[in-house]
Amino acid sequence: MMLPFYKKVAYGMGRFGSSFLLTLTGLTSFYIYGNFFKLDWLLAGLALATSYVVIGLTHWLTGYWSDRVETRWGRRKPFVAVGAPGLAVTGFLLFVPNWFLDLTNPNLGLLLFFYYLTTLCTFKFFYAFLLTAFQAWLPEITDEDERPLVSSMQNTANWIANGLGVVVSFLTTLLFYEDPEPPGLKSFGVIFILAFSVLTVVFFLPSIIWIREKPDIVVPRRSLRQETAIVLANHNYVGWMFAVGFLSFTFSAITAQIVGVTRDVLLLNSLPLLLPPALSLLISIMLFLFVWIKVIRSIGKKRSMTMSMIVLALLLPMTVILQSLTAIVPNVIVGVVYFIPLAACMAVYYLMSYIVPADIAQVDEIETGQSRSGIYTGFIGVPLNFFQAVSAVILGVMMDYSKPWALIWWGPIFAPALIVAVIILRYIDIDPDFKTLWARKTGA
Repeated sequence: MMLPFYKKVAYGMGRFGSSFLLTLTGLTSFYIYGNFFKLDWLLAGLALATSYVVIGLTHWLTGYWSDRVETRWGRRKPFVAVGAPGLAVTGFLLFVPNWFLDLTNPNLGLLLFFYYLTTLCTFKFFYAFLLTAFQAWLPEITDEDERPLVSSMQNTANWIANGLGVVVSFLTTLLFYEDPEPPGLKSFGVIFILAFSVLTVVFFLPSIIWIREKPDIVVPRRSLRQETAIVLANHNYVGWMFAVGFLSFTFSAITAQIVGVTRDVLLLNSLPLLLPPALSLLISIMLFLFVWIKVIRSIGKKRSMTMSMIVLALLLPMTVILQSLTAIVPNVIVGVVYFIPLAACMAVYYLMSYIVPADIAQVDEIETGQSRSGIYTGFIGVPLNFFQAVSAVILGVMMDYSKPWALIWWGPIFAPALIVAVIILRYIDIDPDFKTLWARKTGA
């Protein structure tokens, strides 16, 4: 066992603040800037797409750089120490453009676009800078036997934060002024976002103070091109990369549209109407996190993902009939019944998005004797965020064409990508047998 229990907890809790901020910005920023701040929807989509390009390139370069850098604090820790405060500051600034611009002046629309573009891109940069190094730590501070426990701790904190972020995102009307008031955060909203920005740094402090990677790591000395070529020669990694790309194409649409569906399709726009579906979503997220852990242990990662993605592909086209259902069933019940299985299906991917790259990186380390978990963790962000950028542009065009139409028809348009991901998963191995690998390595 590499880590004592308190260090497992320290590492596992680290992502709480950053996950909350990412969930909140992912679910609300596109909608807030288009709906509350009156930014042109196409410009909002272009800013979101650009931010995905930034985060993708940052994942890749940070992964390579954090593999090679050597400091007295280790390879990954400096990235965490710089990235956490950077993420906190930019995450807060993203929600307060009215502090710097007169949002009641329609002539400042282009300046608002550049403010959104700048703050969102720097936020995504610091997120990738921080989290690529932080996730690359996982195979370097744990062995394969304790990794599921550490990952489940991490996912517990992550999903509590995600769930809270979802609930708060549903309650955006409580945080922002609406017409005829000037657009912007209410005082309570400012305090709330500021508090979680500070917590982002606080929750990473135990890892910064206590965690160090194992001392016998062999640092790769190849160039960025050579290291990238090595990971791209890994059949399972490339397959996982494209599967995740198609999944993220759909998942980014879900996160961008879910608040709009809640408010404008289901008409859940008051606290009594919002709380039941929001809380049911939070409970579903937490419950199915642990359900999927047991299912994965029983039937494996590939079968679990395949099953959940097929169900999700069947659920998404139902966005076309959600509004019609509210004519015969109360909108609160429609929201609860729809969001619970939606969250359950998405949970398995988020759970394994940490485990699978770490497993692939460890298989490579066993076979080559070199640790390149950074490049494995980081490069996948390039295609993943390319798919998300394309998704954001398509959403921006759809919303610019007709917001009511887009909020209804986005589901069947984005669902087929999930089936493509399922097909790709058939041809790769994401359930490595570490006992056999170690036996082959040691000649046992």
